[in-house]
Amino acid sequence: MAHGVASEQLDEILALQLVLAWAGESPGGQQPRLGWWKTDLVDPDGGGDLWRRLLPRTHHWAGLDAARRAARRVDERLRRESARADDMRTLFHFGFEIDEALDERLAHHKLEAHPPVEVLPLLQVTGAPFDREALFSRLYSPNLDVAYKVAAFGARQLKARSEEGPVFQARRFAAVMLTEPPAAYPLSFILSEADRGER
Repeated sequence: MAHGVASEQLDEILALQLVLAWAGESPGGQQPRLGWWKTDLVDPDGGGDLWRRLLPRTHHWAGLDAARRAARRVDERLRRESARADDMRTLFHFGFEIDEALDERLAHHKLEAHPPVEVLPLLQVTGAPFDREALFSRLYSPNLDVAYKVAAFGARQLKARSEEGPVFQARRFAAVMLTEPPAAYPLSFILSEADRGER
C-alpha cells in the first residue's frame, strides 16, 4: 500500500466524491440539484435508464462513475487556471498515487457488483430528492474546519493542516463546497507545500 491509505479510507473518500458528483449534476424535472456540470447520469429518469439497459448488473456504479468523471473534468479545468495547479489538492484530485488507488477501488466495487449503498452507505442520499442542508449536516462535525478564503479565480482555499490525512481533507472539501454553494462549481482546495518542496 504505497499510498498509505487503507481500503476503508479509500471507500470514505470515494463515497464523498460520488455523492458530490451526483449533487453537482443538472437533472431536469422537479428535483434540481446544484447544476455544476451539465449531466444527468444517475437518476432512473435520466441517464440511469440507459445504464440500466446497457449494464444490468453494474448500472448504478456506471452512472455514479460517469458523474464522477464529469466532476473530475470540471475540477481539472479550474485547477489549470492557477499557476500552482500541481500543488493543489481537491476532493477530486489528491495526487497521482491516491487518485490511482481510488480508481482501482472503484473498479473493484464495479467488478464485485454489490449495490453501491451496501458498500458505501453514504450513497443512500442519491436515492432521495437532493437536500443540501441535510447533506451538509450529515458531513459536518464541530471539529471540521470549514473556514476558507476566496482565491483570485473564485475557488475556495482552505488552510492546510499537517496533522490531517486525505479522509479528513475530503470531508472538509465536501463541506466547504456545500457551504453557500454558488451557481458554478466552487473548487475547494488546499495547497500542498510538501509537494512543492520535493521538486
